[in-house]
Amino acid sequence: MKNSINGKVDRRSFLRKAYVFAAAVPVFELGTLGLLGCNQARSLSHSAPAEQPANVPWKTTIVAEGEPGEPLIVSGTIYAPDGHTPLEGISLFVYQTDATGRYSTTGGDNRNTRIHGLIRTNSEGRYEFRTIKPAPYPGHTNPAHIHAYVSGPGYPEYWIDEYLFEGDPFITAEMRQKLSGKGNLSSILKLTRGDDGVLRGVRDIIVEQCSKNCSGH
Repeated sequence: MKNSINGKVDRRSFLRKAYVFAAAVPVFELGTLGLLGCNQARSLSHSAPAEQPANVPWKTTIVAEGEPGEPLIVSGTIYAPDGHTPLEGISLFVYQTDATGRYSTTGGDNRNTRIHGLIRTNSEGRYEFRTIKPAPYPGHTNPAHIHAYVSGPGYPEYWIDEYLFEGDPFITAEMRQKLSGKGNLSSILKLTRGDDGVLRGVRDIIVEQCSKNCSGH
């Protein structure tokens, strides 16, 4: 069952922050959709104050039962800027296309993104969400991906690199080079299929500590 974060408060917050970006997504190449950095993130959060519920689980399902597509579980640990200290209470918001490569079932309107959810790390810095493997945009060469942004006490909200998937034919050599040697910190997830038929991938995240004069990436 989808958790309560997909209710009115979460949806209002999501639409304020992401609908313009989501609507523009299909016209850009993936390189444009990478990490925005803290200056850009600050402008996003200032234009739309966060309205997150107090009790957000570290583990959730963001698709309705029976959603078409290959079941997928993504998990990982979010660390402090030192890369070693797990952080509790970091929020991770994700949204994605469905198994047809679309955000919405209402024609070309990407503003009503159906598949989205909010997770907040536990005392061990862990997060996990269950979804389906997204499909690429129809008629485009962007790799299939899941959009995400993070926020937390002392960490302004900002976009992180999209979750990508190993074996996607649209992942370029340039993308691979940029992310090589990062292990679980890579945004290109290596998926394995369990005995239950569910795909699983792991991605760890190191948050950025942004100052007032942060210059971004």
